[in-house]
Amino acid sequence: MVAFKGPHINHLTPRTLNIDVVQTAMAEHNMMPKAVIEGPPPRHCPILLRQTSFKALEEKIAFVSNGGQIIPGHHTARFGEIEQRGAALTAKGRNLYDHLLQSAQDQLNVPVNENNAAQYSAILSEKFSQFPDDYPTMRAEKLAFFRYFPTEKGLITASIQEIQEIQEIQEIQEIQEMTLDELIDNGFIQYEPLVYEDFLPVSAAGIFQSNLGEKGQSHFTGHSNKADFQRDLGIAVIDELQLYEATQQRSVAECAAALKLTLLSQ
Repeated sequence: MVAFKGPHINHLTPRTLNIDVVQTAMAEHNMMPKAVIEGPPPRHCPILLRQTSFKALEEKIAFVSNGGQIIPGHHTARFGEIEQRGAALTAKGRNLYDHLLQSAQDQLNVPVNENNAAQYSAILSEKFSQFPDDYPTMRAEKLAFFRYFPTEKGLITASIQEIQEIQEIQEIQEIQEMTLDELIDNGFIQYEPLVYEDFLPVSAAGIFQSNLGEKGQSHFTGHSNKADFQRDLGIAVIDELQLYEATQQRSVAECAAALKLTLLSQ
């Protein structure tokens, strides 16, 4: 492992809407992709983050020994990474994701490579069949965070609250008493998943691992040290779950204001 003398751009990670197409296209354009896409398997409703890359280019370099002798060699530093983002998961959803991912890795029991990639993908898909793959169920089971917004029907209903017609007033009173689920079921509010905009250390490790070759280590031990990190950073780190939760709650409050609801319960 070597370090560069001066600062340099490590890599940029563009986003795609279909990472499986990208994985296939890289090979078709003579770019060696890593063996598997990191993260969850393909789903109708994407979750968290899926990442892949082409393997780092092997480039010639001249190393200088302690005695000043020039030694020809090579290094692998430059690679391209791409990602597909899905729904941000709650703590419950993330725990289920971590459990299923670890279960798949434990069943394979060896590092993923080109020879066992198909086997691992099959195991991963089987394990993740336990994770609901539709947004209504994910929302009902509180596995993911969502953004809520009023429908056209809801906004029209809110705009007629001052019209003195008995039938309309009765409908407005009924809306005031509805829960969030009831407002959704009756077409006054819609929702969409919040996009996960964070980082997955395990997936990133898989990207770098693919560039280490057969001699690279696959099992590591380590520990986190949030206190020291925040001390050196000079500011407290935002908790991602709290951030997504606040965004979700803010969207609910905005719906209540737009629909002129005095109280909106979840």
